[in-house]
Amino acid sequence: MTFIGCGGNHQQADNNNLADTINPNKEVINESDQSDYKILPIDECGSDPTLVTFITNLKKIASNKDTAGLFQSLDTAIIVSHGGGIYGVKEFSKNWKLDKPDKSELWIILSQILSMGGTWENDEDKYFCIPYTQSNKAFSKYKYDFDWYFTAVCISPKVTVYQEPKTTSSKLATLSYDIVEMEPEFMKADFTKIHTIDKKIQGYVKTTDLIYSADQHLVIKKIDDKWKITAFAPFD
Repeated sequence: MTFIGCGGNHQQADNNNLADTINPNKEVINESDQSDYKILPIDECGSDPTLVTFITNLKKIASNKDTAGLFQSLDTAIIVSHGGGIYGVKEFSKNWKLDKPDKSELWIILSQILSMGGTWENDEDKYFCIPYTQSNKAFSKYKYDFDWYFTAVCISPKVTVYQEPKTTSSKLATLSYDIVEMEPEFMKADFTKIHTIDKKIQGYVKTTDLIYSADQHLVIKKIDDKWKITAFAPFD
């Protein structure tokens, strides 16, 4: 999936002033049915029972921190970094510090991703992408130049937008599976500063309610009639 950057066109605005403009009566705006830019949860793996078995086994591997089982599930040329041209099982192990598997962050991240559904995608070959929030076909239906590095998807039907980065702050709106854009100066914390694509809503949401589009995602393909993870990499 390719996004054309549009970050330079983002208009900055003071949170309080924008909130007064959008919502002068301080009522919580429910965007659940208003926004056109959404990616609803979906899982298409059920169309292939062998893929269901593979993913179920991956969940057990992640839960048990089973490096041997994981290595058997990896393609020998697994992509670790697209931009860095890093690939192979050895580099994968090095990147995730699997020489000390009990301390590796991989298992938590992998478990979180596997708990979400995925979609069938077509590039040169058919493959399965997890999570669904990084689905090429889901984004491609929108005529909008998304910037992958500053795009995220709400993964809950009720995501509260706060005026300030704290839950005791005023509630500005409730989002539901919306695609949002992130403000680069406030990311990777407990809260992420976002605005909706139409810029009607701006504020802070819990980072745990988002999946960043540039984060790691799984690519699963059949290699010699066996399912393998051919990529587990961020958009870089």
